Amino acid sequence: MESSLKQQLLIWLIVPMLVIAPVAATFQYWLSLRPAKQEFDHQLGDYAIAVSSFLKVDGKSIHFKMTDEAVHLLRTDQIDTEFFLVASPDGKVIAGDPALNTPEDKIAAGELRFIDREINGHALRMVMYGVACGQNPCQVRVAETLRKRDKAQTQALITTLLSILVLGLTTTAVVLIAVKHGLKPMQDLRAQLADRSFSDLQAISLPHAPSELQPLITTLNHLFKQLSDASNAQKAFLADAAHQLRTPLTALQTESELALLEPHPKSLNTTLERLNRSASRAAKLANQLLAIARADPNSQNSTEFKHINLKDIGAEAANEWSSLAFSAGIDLGFQLLTAPVYGQSTLLQELLSNLIHNSIEHAGKSTQITVKTYVLEQSAILEVEDDGPGIDFEERQKVLKRFSRGSQAKGFGSGLGLAIVNDITQIHGAKLILTTPTKGKGLLVRISFRIDSPSAG
Repeated sequence: MESSLKQQLLIWLIVPMLVIAPVAATFQYWLSLRPAKQEFDHQLGDYAIAVSSFLKVDGKSIHFKMTDEAVHLLRTDQIDTEFFLVASPDGKVIAGDPALNTPEDKIAAGELRFIDREINGHALRMVMYGVACGQNPCQVRVAETLRKRDKAQTQALITTLLSILVLGLTTTAVVLIAVKHGLKPMQDLRAQLADRSFSDLQAISLPHAPSELQPLITTLNHLFKQLSDASNAQKAFLADAAHQLRTPLTALQTESELALLEPHPKSLNTTLERLNRSASRAAKLANQLLAIARADPNSQNSTEFKHINLKDIGAEAANEWSSLAFSAGIDLGFQLLTAPVYGQSTLLQELLSNLIHNSIEHAGKSTQITVKTYVLEQSAILEVEDDGPGIDFEERQKVLKRFSRGSQAKGFGSGLGLAIVNDITQIHGAKLILTTPTKGKGLLVRISFRIDSPSAG
């Protein structure tokens, strides 16, 4: 299974948060509840000290005088039930609630001791306060039920859970946004690379990429430059070689044609014809190699790209190929309507010439070839249709590759014609389709261009 950087970042950020959040919630709960409990104990202690003020010692006599109003005030509470007890040093009840007179450890005078007890089925919080009564201290005990404490505990729990929930959700949202924003430069880089054709070797431009990503971009740009230099050197060599070969091959072809026309022994006729065919094939191959060199994928950014009309390209092809088609016994027709595109005129002429030449060479005599230009649904269309043997469906992608020919191909072609057409089509950002005409016979080549707009490559 492929590892995702986004998943790893989310795991490393969110999983520790899932561990830290409960610890933080427990700590917050304890911190918020502890002061409340201390305040309740402090209030209970104040009650005990207040009750002790009614305890008087006269020699060996111990007197407790607390008015009914004071007792009522002590027992008044909106939530809890209050209890109190005053006991002599020997443990006898002087005043208050006898139920609080549970056996407890001795307590020193002035000492406050807080304990939890369950008395008569009630959970109580009780404070014991030692009061000097001669040699041994008396005890004042004040207790109350735990309703206020339970309510405070519940409120502290709810508050803690809500705060942790809000913090967790907002932190998760921030983490998701931060990870998405942090990975955006990498997504932009991936998008730039994904949208490129294999021949687009221009430098990557991400001006706002973080410093951690810059070394990768620099390395990729360096690699692209090396590939571009190697590709340019290869194209330059191909162009130079084709250019240098074209002149002597053309001369050889012309001389072989003249030799066939001049008187010569019949025994040389076969040799001269073979020589002429080979020279013609070599000259055509040199021209095609030169066309491939000119079909530079980066040429779309040059000043040679401009607004042109496919109708004009078709008209020039008509002037060039009509007489040749007639000599070959082929009916070459043109149906040219306005079709504006943004492209390179020389390459488009080369494209159409290759299509017409392929049809003339492979369709055979007594066939019909039709060249069309028109506009359909915001696309400028160039079509070349013939009623020859066509190309089998399973071979249509194969013949778009260099030096590949269909199984029914005729003549002595090198398999570069449709490859050149495909390269030029890609340079113009157009779409190439090989299909069968509606009449069910032959080959229809349709190229769709965006109307009169710069190509994206």
